Amino acid sequence: MKRYSVYVEFLNGQDMQFMTDTNVLTLKPVHVNGAEMIMTQDQYGINLVQVKKMEVVEIGRGKIGEFVGSK
Repeated sequence: MKRYSVYVEFLNGQDMQFMTDTNVLTLKPVHVNGAEMIMTQDQYGINLVQVKKMEVVEIGRGKIGEFVGSK
């Protein structure tokens, strides 16, 4: 089973890091009241509208990609 380390930097300066079995870069956002939410199977939720930058590393293989917010 693949494992991913996800680092998220938000527009307000806060950040978060978590491990998941889901490659968050492949998830399609769900639009809810102006938010663009992605949810992992581990129940981590991220509003992409608030993301400045998100980096995804596949454990044992290295960085596989990043998402850069539009603001």
